[in-house]
Amino acid sequence: MNYNVVLLVDSSMIGGIETHLVELSKLLSRNHIECSILFYKHHCNQGFYDMLDKENISYDFLQGNINSLLKKLSSFNNQTVIHTHGYKAGILGRIACKVTNKRCISTFHAGEAGTGKVKLYNKLDRWLCALSTNFAVSNKIKDTLRNAHLMENFISLQHTKYIPPNNLNKPMRIGFVGRLSFEKGPDIFFQLAKNMQQNKGVEFHVFGQGPLQSDIPALNNLLYHGLTDRGAIWEKIDVLLICSREEGLPMTLLEAMSQRKFIISSSVGAIPSIIEDSKTGFLMPVGDAKNCQKRIEQLLLLPNVQKLKMLDNAYNMLDERFSGKKQFLLLQQAYTGQDVTEFLPNF
Repeated sequence: MNYNVVLLVDSSMIGGIETHLVELSKLLSRNHIECSILFYKHHCNQGFYDMLDKENISYDFLQGNINSLLKKLSSFNNQTVIHTHGYKAGILGRIACKVTNKRCISTFHAGEAGTGKVKLYNKLDRWLCALSTNFAVSNKIKDTLRNAHLMENFISLQHTKYIPPNNLNKPMRIGFVGRLSFEKGPDIFFQLAKNMQQNKGVEFHVFGQGPLQSDIPALNNLLYHGLTDRGAIWEKIDVLLICSREEGLPMTLLEAMSQRKFIISSSVGAIPSIIEDSKTGFLMPVGDAKNCQKRIEQLLLLPNVQKLKMLDNAYNMLDERFSGKKQFLLLQQAYTGQDVTEFLPNF
């Protein structure tokens, strides 16, 4: 290809955007597109840097100011495309691309409006979207923008023979994976674990960090793992429980499905377009503790043959829709400056 891509981000944690950047880098590499990640500032996010090193993904750091961004972009050749992720990278990246005459693509990941300064930055991010070609990971997010196209998240799949687990009848391990913040609903997960202390058929596992970390209760059926290597998470759980109050299209959901884990989720963001209730997972109208418990108990009673069928359905849907084949068509048109609307596939 006659272009290369720089993924601009201001990252201080490991979350959905960071996981997306890894998958996007892998997708571009598989299609012979040279790409690298450019961090607006070094936040000592060593866990993420280790993840990039493991995948042989190139990255570099700016000094956390607009001058260093302008200088860096000016050093790139005319075939370099800047692809921003997150509100800070989006705001500054579009302005810098305008000044340095670089093509700018932006992906909008966040489904929540935020509060305080974050709310203001999100508004500014959306106001400046006229300066870039834009993608949104869900229709809900797309509808808040003037000129965006839907491009759902994606994940690389390992097409290896699936060997069903032999422990389907042992205690079912329920996992919360993500930032411990109000919109993700960890408080609901904690209450659920408390309510189900007497049920020996389940145990609860929490992965992640965040402002509600200090609220984790001391329960004999609840284990806190902190920040954990993504690959190691899926060895420790059987079910991903999403009790979020707000979401876009969570990468964690796609990861869990690719690892053939059961999904129980609240009906938020783009999740209802992915989870077909009782076919590819369990979908709850409201992800409160009562509904979560009801769905877990339903899954516990499900015959093994139906459990395995549900896992197969989810994986096959993932392969068809979220393996990156369709998403790359959209990216290629945007990166080469063609009109994306003419090439929108039927998602």
